[in-house]
Amino acid sequence: MFKKILSLAIVAMLLMSVVAISASAAQVEVAEEAAAADDVASQGAEADVAATGDDGVIYFDAASAGWTGAKAISFFIYGLSGEGNITEWGSKNKSLTSNDGDTWAFKAAEAGVKDGHEYGIIFNNLDTGAQTADLLFNTSNFGDTGYVPNPDDKIENAVDSNKKSMIAKWKNSSNGPIKQITSLGNIVGETIPSTTSAYQMMVNFLASKGSQSLTNALKFNGKDAKTTIDETAKALGLSQDEVNKAIIEARDTGANDGSGDKTDWTSEYPVDESSGGGSGGSTSSKSSSSSSSGSSGSSGSSGSSGSSGSSTKSGSASNTQTGQEETILFIMLGVMVLAAGVIFFVRKKERA
Repeated sequence: MFKKILSLAIVAMLLMSVVAISASAAQVEVAEEAAAADDVASQGAEADVAATGDDGVIYFDAASAGWTGAKAISFFIYGLSGEGNITEWGSKNKSLTSNDGDTWAFKAAEAGVKDGHEYGIIFNNLDTGAQTADLLFNTSNFGDTGYVPNPDDKIENAVDSNKKSMIAKWKNSSNGPIKQITSLGNIVGETIPSTTSAYQMMVNFLASKGSQSLTNALKFNGKDAKTTIDETAKALGLSQDEVNKAIIEARDTGANDGSGDKTDWTSEYPVDESSGGGSGGSTSSKSSSSSSSGSSGSSGSSGSSGSSGSSTKSGSASNTQTGQEETILFIMLGVMVLAAGVIFFVRKKERA
């Protein structure tokens, strides 16, 4: 009798083990299918990213500018954070390809364009010398195409007032033509980079000794200092208080120090020195920078999101497999304890 019961217990234990293993195998199969589906989705997402230019390529629609059949186009890129020129002005870029001269592609990432930085880009027809105005550019524009909405819509060249530049934009980005003060003191462009502000632009205009300075503008625009400063400030949206502070700050940084052939404009725009300089401008600068830097933070966040998603997937698969192994172990232990209990009671009964 004891042997029969023992045999039945062993058979029951084996059957339950087989059932448990089969169930576990089914769960593993389901988990593997889910993981495979995740991989397919992930690969599809990666393909989408690549299709939008994650490989660091940017394009220019030369036909939109009327440059159909152009033989040489230059993508001139310069840094707005002090890193200098990324490409050389007036020369055909390396890694530049074209499609019948109508659409040009350039590997900007290979040229040194980095995430988290802002740049200006000018598209230049080396055959004719025609060019576009400075366009704001960062890694969010990878895969995007620059184009000219209207070839007849031109603005004053920021450096040389004798030239006109076509307005260029991106097809899929809000990064627009860079707002600048020209050599005559006029305002062109739409977008202030996050590296500066309207207030800081005015300070630089007043303090600079270069071509884009008040001193230079007064030589050629036929206006006096007060008129030029007031018109420039109005176009930048600055208050009178900010203008006064900018003038004081510009003086502190060396404007009108008597060096070189300079026009002394300070006597034409007296300000209250007791008002202090820089504090109001500092606030304006922070506010403008904050509002202009939105497009750069999303990208970064896009990359971060991608890495965190990858970690989550691998952690989920590991947890599923661990749970299956624990379930099998508990079932087998339960069967063994049950069998041991049956054997114990049967032998006790036989002895009695």
